[in-house]
Amino acid sequence: MSVVKTIIENLKILSENFKYKSDTFSNSVIFINEVNKIKIQPENKVGFSITYNLYFGEKMLLVSEEAVYHFCLDLFKRKNSDIEVIYRAGKPIDVSEWFKIERKEALDAIDAIQKELEYNYRLKYLFLESKRFDIIYFNDLMIIEDKKKEYLFNVFDFKILKLYEN
Repeated sequence: MSVVKTIIENLKILSENFKYKSDTFSNSVIFINEVNKIKIQPENKVGFSITYNLYFGEKMLLVSEEAVYHFCLDLFKRKNSDIEVIYRAGKPIDVSEWFKIERKEALDAIDAIQKELEYNYRLKYLFLESKRFDIIYFNDLMIIEDKKKEYLFNVFDFKILKLYEN
């Protein structure tokens, strides 16, 4: 699966956590809830064109592939259509960097999720935190958010993360 398709599929899964409905079209996806209407469309080599409702109109901007999860998660969390989401360029946290910063805590988080999954194979949501990161497990995806805001949010397939334990 291409990176773009993976991102779109992951965003569809993540949107469920925020009670969105989604519609997929040939070249875009739309997410809707009682506050937001968000359209995401891949753009050639630029990243993604994201259009969302703002006040009584719309705002459109280009978001890099690296920042798309961060920007979309900020939009998904938005509680009022009058709030503009600010695009922030930056480097998303990756697994190797997470392990450099707090290896033991990262391994403990992965282990805790795995144990919870063994106990409850239907687990959809689990929130964990370390001193530096908020970690959310949702439907086989793991969201890592830097409390210090040095890194952008990032999303990982939990099955792949388990390989880092060794």
